[in-house]
Amino acid sequence: MKITIKLLALIFANFLFSQEKSLNISIEIVTDEKIESINFQNFRGNISYDFTKDSELKFNNELTEEYFFNIKTKDSLYKERVWLDKGNLKVDLSLKSQEVIINVKGSEIFNKIHEYKKEFENLNSANATDAEISKFLFEQLNKNIDNPFSYMIGLNIMFKNQNNREILSQLMNIINSQPESLKSHYTSGLLIKTLKSKLNSGNIKLSDFTFLDQKNNEQNISIEENEYLLLDFWHTACPPCIKDHIEIKALTEDFKKSETKIVSLSSDQTNRIETWKKYLDAKKLPWTNYIEKENNSLTDNLAIRIFPTYILLDKKNNIVTYTNSLSDIKTKLGIK
Repeated sequence: MKITIKLLALIFANFLFSQEKSLNISIEIVTDEKIESINFQNFRGNISYDFTKDSELKFNNELTEEYFFNIKTKDSLYKERVWLDKGNLKVDLSLKSQEVIINVKGSEIFNKIHEYKKEFENLNSANATDAEISKFLFEQLNKNIDNPFSYMIGLNIMFKNQNNREILSQLMNIINSQPESLKSHYTSGLLIKTLKSKLNSGNIKLSDFTFLDQKNNEQNISIEENEYLLLDFWHTACPPCIKDHIEIKALTEDFKKSETKIVSLSSDQTNRIETWKKYLDAKKLPWTNYIEKENNSLTDNLAIRIFPTYILLDKKNNIVTYTNSLSDIKTKLGIK
């Protein structure tokens, strides 16, 4: 009898454990466009499903993490991202008037993020002060410190305070206080690496690095006679980077007037090097373009993991602005 009870307890425990990792998603699609394909995958890329209609997805995943919906129609590619935890979830995916709206029922983290974004947008709409926004963000960070969602809040704090080393140090201290179980989550690692990059970025010595041009010749970077040097960290598989290049090209004269030398540093490697060369040949970007070397790259040295990243240096090699937003660079240089 005792053996039977122990066996039942073991089976029940295993059932609970498997349920903890199980993610069952019922997806319903409403659209006014013909969908050619939908790809659903997690951030790490080890889970991926393709479908075109209402679907039931069942898989195991021990992590609460970010997932991507890539929706392809004849004329467009839509990309949406959502955070999901575990359990039985219902996803309503709407594609109407060329706008994608995703709603998830049964996911605690989805609801948390939805409310967080709503409050954050309300603060911005009400023209809240930087102090009010920072207070809100730090309150939310402390409230979610044992949740991987803290990664998103940490990023917002970091982006709002690109050049405030005191706040960045405060953020680093809070992230370092996370439970050990969460520190092993890939999101915490990414945030900590990026924070360290920003806090250590004052130590950039361009003379320590060489780069390759389209002819595979080694090159160095110097500010020369220019007032500023703008380093653009990017790669060819980064749509926001390519979008920014279109804008930078349209503002070429404005950057010249502000005495800013632009150098784009691609992190494309191996089979993407030819893609990089073809991209430059096709786009005719009127500024300096190099590709990072595989060993001792500036991108890796600064632990840059979010693209695009922009670093604006003055003549004395001081960091003026470190940001992921081209708008921040334009504002600093007085470009409209």
